[in-house]
Amino acid sequence: MAVVVPNFHGKQALDAWLAGHDAGLLLQGPDPDSPHPLMNGVVVAQRPAAGTHAERWDVVTVWVEGGGDGSGVREPRRPLPHRREATKCSDECG
Repeated sequence: MAVVVPNFHGKQALDAWLAGHDAGLLLQGPDPDSPHPLMNGVVVAQRPAAGTHAERWDVVTVWVEGGGDGSGVREPRRPLPHRREATKCSDECG
């Protein structure tokens, strides 16, 4: 049974993987033996191209960029935490 390969370009890697699975295709990175799963980053290229006919459960290779290390968001905290001034403790601090 043939399926049409969707356009994964510009999608988040996990969303592309899920869309591929829904279409009956398997997505993998360019190095299938890589220890990193295809979950982070944005798809920047794919092979075969969108619109190509493929057999059900054929592999589509995708390249992703901006994956980071997947360990979480690194945004600065806003508002900034209050800065405590150093205080000298007198004899009453016992």
